[in-house]
Amino acid sequence: MTNSSKKTQSLLKELKLFDWIALGCIVILSLTLGVVLVRGEQIPLRVSYFSWSGKKIGLQDKAFRITFNRPVDKDSVEKYLSIEPPLSGKMSWQGRQLTYTLDNPPIYGTNYQIKLQNAHRIYDQEPIEPFVSLFSTRDRTFAYIGITEEERGRLILYNITDANQPKKTILTPLDLIITNFRIYPNGNKILFSAYEPSLRGKTLVNQQLYTVTTGLQVSPNGVEMPQAGRLKRILGTKDYQNLSFDLSRNGQSIVIWRINHKNPADSGLWVISDGQKPRPLGVPGGDFVISPDGKRVVISQRGGVGIVPLTSDGGSSEFLTGYEKSLGFSANGKQMLLVRDNRDYTRSLILINRNKKKQELFRTLYPIIDCEFEPREEKLLYCLKTDLVEDKKGKYREEPFLSVIDMEKTVDFPLLALPNYRDVQLSMSPDGVALLFDQVATTVPKSTNDLITSEQQAIADGQVWLLPLPELKESDKTLKIKPEELEIGFKPQWLP
Repeated sequence: MTNSSKKTQSLLKELKLFDWIALGCIVILSLTLGVVLVRGEQIPLRVSYFSWSGKKIGLQDKAFRITFNRPVDKDSVEKYLSIEPPLSGKMSWQGRQLTYTLDNPPIYGTNYQIKLQNAHRIYDQEPIEPFVSLFSTRDRTFAYIGITEEERGRLILYNITDANQPKKTILTPLDLIITNFRIYPNGNKILFSAYEPSLRGKTLVNQQLYTVTTGLQVSPNGVEMPQAGRLKRILGTKDYQNLSFDLSRNGQSIVIWRINHKNPADSGLWVISDGQKPRPLGVPGGDFVISPDGKRVVISQRGGVGIVPLTSDGGSSEFLTGYEKSLGFSANGKQMLLVRDNRDYTRSLILINRNKKKQELFRTLYPIIDCEFEPREEKLLYCLKTDLVEDKKGKYREEPFLSVIDMEKTVDFPLLALPNYRDVQLSMSPDGVALLFDQVATTVPKSTNDLITSEQQAIADGQVWLLPLPELKESDKTLKIKPEELEIGFKPQWLP
């Protein structure tokens, strides 16, 4: 036998062996497939991930995600998914992942249960393993400045989630008198201005900027948050006096109106952007508000309002003539409220969008103090206006009152008269169901330790009120709602 024939026979034997192995694999796979076809897939359909499991959600949480371990029949999921209490939203899919986007902010201080059962796989009717999970919203909490005894001039955190057992936390020490504050978007810290009461006669001149931690758990479970009351100085008064400040809604820009101690002509706005060093903007001070994205500031100036960029991508400077001031922006920054001076000596509230389209919401003879957007659909506006009221002695005085404006229909509903004090501060709850406001009794300043209002009057007493907001109907010409007394204090602000 030749060498070539031997090699051929060896190759044939190897091929036969390979064929047998291949045939054996095919038989095994066929049997396995047959078993699967007869008995069905043994791995049950289940939810493998829920993004809000055990989480405390807030205004910034707009959607949750659910991921399944197997392809699922989408119609059955959309039919049987339930949330209690109801939380309306829209569903969208990407492969095995469901995204549920909320229509409106959830109600704060609420525990929710999400449940899914009876949904099935895409290729058979095998039902899903029942899924139940819990999540909750942030507590109903606000901050205010205290007036009485040990709370005097201090920043107070007040949790009213359980109305029968409210919780109070004093955040700042006795040796700081708070003049104003703004809350960061996560609610984990507060920016405030304060002075030391020991500096007699030089109180407001020496007010500095600080942050203080609230101690609230806003991160996912397991992440330890700093304790309440940890202070950090942000801006001192070595060369400049700090008059007023504001914080952007996203917490990334702080604007301060400052005046040089030695040269009062050196006065204007400064900005601290995302933790960087303070820098002057080169524009004079005045009433101002910051856009929610922290990229622009709107300043009251002679003859109108100026819009100045705070960042490199904040656009170019603008000047809008004929306006008195800006009252703020909608939450998404697409709309701005401006008070316009008219030739007939009236004032108009103007809603202006990014395309500079203007809408007059109402016109009045008297000052417009403040307005707050209703955050759920941003179709309603709650405004604090003034009117002239005749007292028992026949004298006229300005009296503030609260009304709500339907911005689509420009219908104005009067809500509540607020007598005795003009400088009322409003704060809309993040879920849009209630307003906080204060009423303060003032007197002539007699001591350097007096708590002082923005109008340089001494605060003798003050009350924080809660106003539950009604469902508005077009047929309602007048609405009767009663505010609830909460605490002795002033300048209340809801935590986001």
